[in-house]
Amino acid sequence: MRTICLAVFFTAVALAAADAQPSAADPQRHGIPAVLPPDWIVQPTDPNGHRKLLTSPDGSASLTTLEERAGPSVASYMQSVAARPGERVTYQRRGQGWVVSSGFKGDHIFYRKAMLACGNTVWHQIAFEYPANQKRAYDRFVTRAEKALAAHRQDGCPPRR
Repeated sequence: MRTICLAVFFTAVALAAADAQPSAADPQRHGIPAVLPPDWIVQPTDPNGHRKLLTSPDGSASLTTLEERAGPSVASYMQSVAARPGERVTYQRRGQGWVVSSGFKGDHIFYRKAMLACGNTVWHQIAFEYPANQKRAYDRFVTRAEKALAAHRQDGCPPRR
């Protein structure tokens, strides 16, 4: 069931990026890999299938998507998304059931957003890291993925009974 939820979530993000097309050289690319440049590399997934990591060919940039069960402390989870050791946070906002944080980690920019989904039982999260000198190249994709996360926060959730 979790694999189905992740597949729907990844597909939703891909569909929101309407101007990105799957690579003609590799028609098997779908979901998030389809909206990234075709030379980005999908890394081996974790054994539980809750996280997907994609990296740029030179390894300087990455995108991680994550789905996790929500624990009892929303505030604690939000704090773990908002700030991490070695980072300088320059932007942070929180709402009821969501948090976004961005800033610098050395010479890289990080951007993370997590939202409660599925009746507040699951966190959907995206996390980017890329060279600060390539900010303009990444802005559009980061914005589109963030909007897709918000627009499709209930995708992949089991039907309510």
